[in-house]
Amino acid sequence: KYSNLWSTTMSALFDVPSLLVVLLLFICTTTYLRSLRKNLFERESKNSFLRLCWKASRVGERLSPWVGGLCMVMAVHLIFIK
Repeated sequence: KYSNLWSTTMSALFDVPSLLVVLLLFICTTTYLRSLRKNLFERESKNSFLRLCWKASRVGERLSPWVGGLCMVMAVHLIFIK
């Protein structure tokens, strides 16, 4: 009775495929926003969230073929497997 309740209310932080989707979407979003405005996320920002966004956008810029490939893999996984 209770095990079914816990399995249906898992958040994205505790489900590994969902966590990967959230991480990929965060990287893609920050990379896109940084391409629109270069000074939106700065490396020397005092705000730790903006520094995290800067790091994610750098990962998206430097590893864009890998990030794109992972987005395709996750899309296939969500559409056909899950």
